[in-house]
Order: sequence, then C-alpha cells, then structure tokens
Amino acid sequence: MQTLSIGELAERSGVASQAIRYYEKEKLMPAPQRTEANYRRFPLDAVDRLQFIVHAKQWGFTLDEIRELLILQDANGDRAQAKRIAKEKLHRVREQIKHLSRIEALLSRTLAECTGEGPMREGCPIVEAIAEKSE
Repeated sequence: MQTLSIGELAERSGVASQAIRYYEKEKLMPAPQRTEANYRRFPLDAVDRLQFIVHAKQWGFTLDEIRELLILQDANGDRAQAKRIAKEKLHRVREQIKHLSRIEALLSRTLAECTGEGPMREGCPIVEAIAEKSE
C-alpha cells in the first residue's frame, strides 16, 4: 500500500505539516502508521480527509463539529445526526447574519452622520455608537 510522508501529504493537500499534526492531536486525523524511525506515513485517502476538514472550516464548522461529522462518516453513522449538526450550524449562521446586518446598518448610519472633520473631543458619531452598543 502506498503511503505519504507528512511533507508529501502537506504538499498534496495544501495543508501545512503543523496543521496536520494539530489535526492528528485533535483526533480529526487517524493516527498514522509509523516507520521504524518513527516517521509518520499516511494513507493516500488522508488527502481527501484533509480537504474535507479545510472545506468544513471554510463553511464555519468548529473542530468539534468536524470531528463529529468525521466520526459519523467513519462509522457509517446515521444521516439524521449529520442533518442535526448542519441544522444547528445553519441556525448559528443565520444569527450571525442578523448580528452582522445590525452592525452594517449602524455603521452605515454613523458614517452618514460623521463629517470626518474636526477634533474627536467634539464628539464622533461612530465612537459614540460603538460606546452605546458595548454598554
């Protein structure tokens, strides 16, 4: 069976060796085989697994959520569990969108109110709006 060194895996997957070690430590990557000299040797499908991790991170999944999805995949688990994870993620994404929309509206309003001229001690609608929001 052909295997890859960590450097080869990093090159093929576009994921840094340090990140691969971290994912291994976090149980996202199965422990690889070791040579007599204790070098890691990964199966070829490790590239696909790393790409799944990268894509899931880009979608906003946490490492815990990714781990859960990988466990389900490895164990040929129940799709209902994967759907539950995705529903929870969608709910959080929608909440983030609402939050960011409120911030966008506040920034637009305060930018329109701010002349961009004069000293700060005379007041700044941007700083004042941020101060109000944080209280």
